[in-house]
Amino acid sequence: MKNNFNWNLKEIFENNAKLQKEIDDFYNLINKLEKFKGNLSNGVDYIHEFYTSYEKALKSFEKIYAYGMLTYHQDMSNDSNIKLYKKVEKLSTDFSCSVSFKSPEISKIDNTILKEYLKDSRMKPYEKNIKDIMKQKKHILSDEIELILAQYSEIFSTSENTYDIFTNIEFQYPSIKDLKGKELKMSPALYSKYIMNKSGKIRKQAFQSMYSLYKKHVNSITELYLSRVKFSVISSKIRNYKSSLDAATTHDDSSVQVYDTLIKEVNKNLKLNHEYIKLKSKLLKKDKLNMYDTYVNPLNIKEKNIDYNTAKKTILDGLAPLGTEYVKMLDHAFNSNWIDVYEKNGKMSGAYNLGIHSIHPFVLLNYINSSRDVSTIAHELGHAMHSYYASLNQNIINANYTIMIAEVASTVNEIILADYLINKEENKLKKAALINEQLDMIRGTLIRQTMFAEFEKDIHSRIERNENLTSENLNDIYYTLVKKYFGPNVIANNEIKYEWARIPHFYRCFYVYKYSTGITSAIVIANNILSGKKGYVEKYINMLSMGSVKDSLSLLKMVDVDLEKEETYETAFKFFKANLKKLQELTK
Repeated sequence: MKNNFNWNLKEIFENNAKLQKEIDDFYNLINKLEKFKGNLSNGVDYIHEFYTSYEKALKSFEKIYAYGMLTYHQDMSNDSNIKLYKKVEKLSTDFSCSVSFKSPEISKIDNTILKEYLKDSRMKPYEKNIKDIMKQKKHILSDEIELILAQYSEIFSTSENTYDIFTNIEFQYPSIKDLKGKELKMSPALYSKYIMNKSGKIRKQAFQSMYSLYKKHVNSITELYLSRVKFSVISSKIRNYKSSLDAATTHDDSSVQVYDTLIKEVNKNLKLNHEYIKLKSKLLKKDKLNMYDTYVNPLNIKEKNIDYNTAKKTILDGLAPLGTEYVKMLDHAFNSNWIDVYEKNGKMSGAYNLGIHSIHPFVLLNYINSSRDVSTIAHELGHAMHSYYASLNQNIINANYTIMIAEVASTVNEIILADYLINKEENKLKKAALINEQLDMIRGTLIRQTMFAEFEKDIHSRIERNENLTSENLNDIYYTLVKKYFGPNVIANNEIKYEWARIPHFYRCFYVYKYSTGITSAIVIANNILSGKKGYVEKYINMLSMGSVKDSLSLLKMVDVDLEKEETYETAFKFFKANLKKLQELTK
């Protein structure tokens, strides 16, 4: 019987000999790219030839890097896997160095001449990339400095790599005990299950086990994180950005206005979150909730053990509003080794999607048969389908959409699946439980991630003002935000001040706000799809198929989403408020 629970990495490289040949071919390609150095100003023919060679090298690099990363993430404790990953990281640095002259040289060409070049039909596939360089001229440095920065790129990623190894491999969490005294293993994947357990004792133990290690190692993690922030701040100054936030949002095809509007609108609506938590504390028969109570579903519904095949059928049925073609490709993904399903020793924690243009997307899960895991599958397959449509319709340069757009497709899937499950359920109490899950998802993505975003903005601003920060400072800043966002009906347990230290996305500076803008966009899009708005599904699939051929904010406007406007966020909070009202009615 065919095993559909693990990746088949032989689809990328059949054996080590094929991998090594591809590596050799790749280095031949980047050696050829170097002949263009100093010649890109010699006319459109040179630029066209360079881009076609660059495109070939990028396809080769993507396959090699993906193979190394996916192999490593299957077992991060395996020495040969670690060596392979280090090898492809070095290859990444070499590639960056070999093409570091591209943007500086093109940026030196007068915009009038570049516009003439873009009239050449051969340049159409590379138009967006060149226009981006034209927009970024003042941020592109000299050839020499760009080369130096490229050579240091591997060093700059050290803090994130160290953090990943430290927290994924070296952290051995204290075990906890079930209600009969039996010892239970603790891991990051299991934590998400325990923290939603009906037993307050188990939730509390899991909470204390999780944060005990972050408390113990908070000084080391502080140094890792602050070194990452300082790199972000220094590099943005070197590249003539107004701030590190300006640099990040520009890179996202976003804007500081989007970031600030998000924080302002979420702060304006925090009372809705406080009202929801007040209802949750009432349903749990508590005057106030502990932090470890905030994720439990207060309705007395037994947690289902959902096997993978059941999850698959639920997702295929639930996402039917996205159309026959979309669902057919989802079914193909389930049956064609796109997904590495179950938790294993040494495997990378969490979940993600990695698209490979010339092959197909690869999805990592750590499935433990919980209902939340079903939503996670739908989420990651949203990313995968976005990768699939973009790769199918764009070249490799334009298929790599920004993260600003990426979190939209994944969250649209979650919202549509939740709507299906809620409407299908006839039992009043179970329906209420599902609505509560959806509210928790929105709260965790729109509101909690904005809290993270506010924390990041504060820390970067302080470093930009040359403040000296310690672990105690970071703990206090985070703790103050927790109390503001969660409100008066939550006891801010001391352990929660260390939560910032367990957020891996902080090592990708200003990443998390895109979860919040993503779910805001997704609510607008999902509402339009579920209401049966004529032609909207086709418009949405077309947007996914565009990859990055337009800037992110323009792509979202194609599906009636404007993230710089307050009204967009108001739509999201109206959706939250309407579901909160339904929950209040069902639980009277």
